[in-house]
Amino acid sequence: MDNIEYPVSLQEFKLYFLREAGLEYQPYATFIKTTYDAGAKVTHNDSSWVSDVANNYTEPGAEEATWTLIEEPKEEYPEWVAPKAFQEGEKTVAIVNYEPSVWVSLVSDNYTEPGTDDLAWEIEEDETANLDDCILDADILRAMGEAMFKFNKCLFSKEKGKIIFLYLTMFFLVYDRQMAAAGMNGNSAAGPVIHRTVGKMSVTYMESKLFAKYPSYEFLATNDYGRKAFNLMAPYLRGGLQILRGGSTGE
Repeated sequence: MDNIEYPVSLQEFKLYFLREAGLEYQPYATFIKTTYDAGAKVTHNDSSWVSDVANNYTEPGAEEATWTLIEEPKEEYPEWVAPKAFQEGEKTVAIVNYEPSVWVSLVSDNYTEPGTDDLAWEIEEDETANLDDCILDADILRAMGEAMFKFNKCLFSKEKGKIIFLYLTMFFLVYDRQMAAAGMNGNSAAGPVIHRTVGKMSVTYMESKLFAKYPSYEFLATNDYGRKAFNLMAPYLRGGLQILRGGSTGE
């Protein structure tokens, strides 16, 4: 999966919404694989190398049995980065078999992936159970990816864009969790109630005038974070012009 650069980082998001009621973030950093698979190609010390083994954490050129020098590289490869080792007792959140869990390293200098070696990793059952109540880093990253569909960085300054993107991300984070809680049946969104009938209960919803000119943004009204994001964006959604150089012949 390609790394996407968002206007804000995970840490910035967590700090900005640090005091939000009902938010508890995952207790440990997400496990990120840093070793190299067999066949992976890298650049190191102005030379190109290919990994000869799986789970390769050695430095290119240090051991003949783990890396092979590429004599005439046909393309540029990413720079080699020293893999991270876990020490005994360190914990991480890893998604194994599509389930997020808290894992503890049983040994030092541990380069293996959780779930691949019973002698190297062990699940923390109690802490894993508590993850159900936590916002995972994966949840935030998913929301950021969805927020990018509604975010046009060309409309805002860098600092204003960050604030708007933060609220868009929070909107999608809350929206996604509401959808998950609703299950397969879903839950239709509606506007404010303007009429009720007690007998055999009849409810009438008001159509939003705020979003009349911007129908594609109307669903932002489904929670307060979306409404705030739209309120911050609204002044920049009208009157924007961009001049492009060009010309045409008289024909």
